[in-house]
Formats: sequence, structure tokens, C-alpha cells
Amino acid sequence: MRAADEPGGPRPCHVYDYDGDYLGSFTSWSAAHEWAHLQAAMGGVLGPLEVEDRRVGQRRRVWVDRCASLGAAATAVLCDVLDTPAHVPAQTRRPG
Repeated sequence: MRAADEPGGPRPCHVYDYDGDYLGSFTSWSAAHEWAHLQAAMGGVLGPLEVEDRRVGQRRRVWVDRCASLGAAATAVLCDVLDTPAHVPAQTRRPG
């Protein structure tokens, strides 16, 4: 397992497409969340996307305009993350 994939690693937040294929890793939940909404809005990947924070065990499904927690108390909420200016750091893909 790479250090970036370890729960306490430098990039504990991961984004996956609808099929569970890895799309990217981030240092913070907010960066991963914003990037996932942006990818959903651009329509280049199969959605909904899934964002996972391995530090706290949080997972969320992401569409263009809303999010839904995953788990027993799953609820969908409107999300306006794309309505505000956001800084999304450059991201590299895992070789493969």
C-alpha cells in the first residue's frame, strides 16, 4: 500500500467514479469534495462520484448539485460548492 493510500497518509481523501474506479487523492476533504463536484459538472466521468475520507471513515456520493452521505443515515442535501469561487489544487493520476 502506498503512503498516500494509508488512512493517515498525506492524501487520505479519495475520489472514485460510479464504477469504483480511482480518480484522484487529496490532502483535504474540501479539496476532494469540490473537485468531485467539478468533475460531475464537466460530465467527463460516470457519476455519481464517491468521495472518501479514510481518516474519519466518511463517504459521500456527489452529483453536480447535491451530495448524499453513505451509510445508515444516508440523506441527500443540495450543495452549492460550485456557486462559490474554489481553489482546487492540481492533481495527478495514479500510474496504471
